[in-house]
Amino acid sequence: MKKNKKSRKSIWIALAVLTLVLVILLMSFRNQTPTDLKIYTIEKGKIELIALATGKLTSSNEDRIKLNGSVTDTLVALGDVVVKGDILGEYTRQSSTNSLYAPVSGIVTEVPSALGSTLAIAGSNQFKMVIQVAETELKRIALGQYAEVYVSAVDQTFYGSVTKINQVATVMGPQSTFGVTLSFDGNTEMVRVGMSAVSKMQLEGYGDYYVHGKLEAAQETRVTIDGSLTKIDVKVGDVVNKNQKLGEYQSSMKPNVKIIATRDGIVTSIPSGLSTGFIIADPDALELTVDITETDIHKLSLGQSADIYIEAIDRHFEGSIVKISYVGNTNLDYTTYPVTLAFDEADANVFLGMSGSASIVTNTKENILIVPFEAILTEGTQRYLVSSEWLKNSRRPQSEYYLPIETGLANAFYVEVIGDDLEGKEVLIIEKASLFPVIGNP
Repeated sequence: MKKNKKSRKSIWIALAVLTLVLVILLMSFRNQTPTDLKIYTIEKGKIELIALATGKLTSSNEDRIKLNGSVTDTLVALGDVVVKGDILGEYTRQSSTNSLYAPVSGIVTEVPSALGSTLAIAGSNQFKMVIQVAETELKRIALGQYAEVYVSAVDQTFYGSVTKINQVATVMGPQSTFGVTLSFDGNTEMVRVGMSAVSKMQLEGYGDYYVHGKLEAAQETRVTIDGSLTKIDVKVGDVVNKNQKLGEYQSSMKPNVKIIATRDGIVTSIPSGLSTGFIIADPDALELTVDITETDIHKLSLGQSADIYIEAIDRHFEGSIVKISYVGNTNLDYTTYPVTLAFDEADANVFLGMSGSASIVTNTKENILIVPFEAILTEGTQRYLVSSEWLKNSRRPQSEYYLPIETGLANAFYVEVIGDDLEGKEVLIIEKASLFPVIGNP
């Protein structure tokens, strides 16, 4: 029995000693000025937001050789270098076989494949959004019903209505859904086909009803081509006017029939499946096409400067935007838009197909107060800087030296700060490894 009492007494003594040691260590930390921090003086500066994208070099000067007939033999392949007058292959037209000669010198970048038969032109400022509505909620929706569409990329809400309700269900899981089309007027300088959006409708007995989706062209005209396409003068994304020539085709009744635009709008598709000819590119006239996200595309403009970097030769070029597509490429829920950049590479050893990247400024604010991200502390919804005056008395609670701020534009390194009398003040930048935020607080 006495042995057990001695054992318990020893345990209590050991615990008391350990507690005393911890208290001493804690007090020494509290009385010690942290060494893993820096002092930063708040000054005015500039913040730039940058859109970064990669792509491949292509030629800005190409010759297209259109064929009217059936290709019977191809003597060149992609990437072949040809000289003006070289035989590219043979094709048959009206029961006769003809040789095809290169009209210019250059590099072969496209050869004949298959041919389709339609071309579509969309209205330039009419958009729609098709949402899927559960069968249990469909009875609460009617044609003409008011709807709002919020486009996050441009942070803008548009007002429209229900223009179509599908009568055939889409079965997804245990419950069927029905397609409901919402239409609204937009602005192509900001809004583009393929952008992500959220619709909002007020349903009786339900409340606010939100659905995510993608924007589409609301008014689209299709031009049917009955015969062999012989010439295309436009590309997807081109803006066209009513009665503008789009290309030529040969029907069974007439040769070289002109394809004419039936309305003003944007070309959203062209005959595909069969390219009817060869493309020969000038290897000395290069451009870079990159894909820009839907959140940045409306911030760009024609003629805007860009920094182009070609990794293979480790060199930068000054370029500019020469084309911005109105039609995007959607992959799952992510939409990007092709942007073409021109640059002068005359004295550089660059080639078709090389990889390149572009850096384009999308927003700039100058003459603003900025600090590194690491200088900002957050408590709840309020943000603070810590005055360097705390170093003169580090035993005091850190919160006594807080400088309340609001934040504005930010990039990967700096953030704009707004507050009273901040310019010229010294604040602390606390390293992540520091014990300061924990030990220094009360």
